[in-house]
Amino acid sequence: MNAKKNEIGKYLLSDVKSFTVTFSDGLKSKINTSPDNEIVLVKLIPRISKSKHFEDSVLSNYSIAKDMQELADLCGFHSLKTFTRHFKKCFGQTPYQWVLDRKMEEIHSLVIRSNISITEISRIYGFKGVSHLVNAYRKKYGVAPCKDRVARHL
Repeated sequence: MNAKKNEIGKYLLSDVKSFTVTFSDGLKSKINTSPDNEIVLVKLIPRISKSKHFEDSVLSNYSIAKDMQELADLCGFHSLKTFTRHFKKCFGQTPYQWVLDRKMEEIHSLVIRSNISITEISRIYGFKGVSHLVNAYRKKYGVAPCKDRVARHL
């Protein structure tokens, strides 16, 4: 359980008022939370290929794309098939599975670290319904999100 907690900890900052990110090109960005006690999620994704431009394009666009075709377009590919081939070569899995894994990691952090309702999380992450999120969560983590939340707050 501690190993799992440590793994989650590298994705989530809690009780942070501000932080500064320094990029490889020397630019810096300071992020401040609002007085509304926002939750700040930070995801560190290790680089596993030599295709820096492609990875950068995927990493900067995956969270705003509404579907895989839009992600392919945002990354400069008009053919979803070609994009998928490059993606699998670079990331080792299909774009859909990779994006779903990233979403589920973020959702898992929100479930165990926040009081945001499962319904609201489902809406934020674009699931068709709460049951779709619950089924995906149960498949990945072996337990429904509500039960996971209750178990971790005991």
